[in-house]
Amino acid sequence: MPAIDFYFDYMSPYSYLAATQLPALARNHHMMVNWLPVNLPQLISISGNTPPGSCRNKGMYSLSDLKRWAAILDVPFQMIMPGSFDSRPALSITLALEGEQRILFSQALFSSIWSGRIDYKHKDWLSRVIRENSLPEAWLKLESDRLDACTEQAYKNGAFAVPTFLLHKNRGRPEMFVGVDHLDLLARACRELSPQP
Repeated sequence: MPAIDFYFDYMSPYSYLAATQLPALARNHHMMVNWLPVNLPQLISISGNTPPGSCRNKGMYSLSDLKRWAAILDVPFQMIMPGSFDSRPALSITLALEGEQRILFSQALFSSIWSGRIDYKHKDWLSRVIRENSLPEAWLKLESDRLDACTEQAYKNGAFAVPTFLLHKNRGRPEMFVGVDHLDLLARACRELSPQP
């Protein structure tokens, strides 16, 4: 059955923007989406990529581009300085969850930190995300040791950045799309898999 693998990291603003749109895309095209967290700095390192902030002009462009995309998608957005928080504890919790619980947690966390509702600089920011979104406190005790393996798998599948989407078709190799600006192409590919009457 066709499905989409969605590779993301909470420190990625483009992953946040994609996460706001992916549920509707999945519903509209009857697609299952696998939400797969990765360690973005590790992925960048093993793939030989460079972060946007390493190039001044690219970093400045990315900031204006993010604001433009947030306005187009009509979602709240407050910029977080790159590398200013450690997303690994949240990614570990995410991997310990399955199915709808993983999606619920991921959406709550993305929305909380990138809208500015939760201050990521506060030492208990993760607890605040849980409390303010009425999620089970027990989730804070969850952890997984599969983050490195998931990141390595993303790299083996061709990923070098996030968000990355792998569209698994009925046969053949998956088709890869990278970036929130390629969601329209992903949607088109989904339509081709299940043509509308």
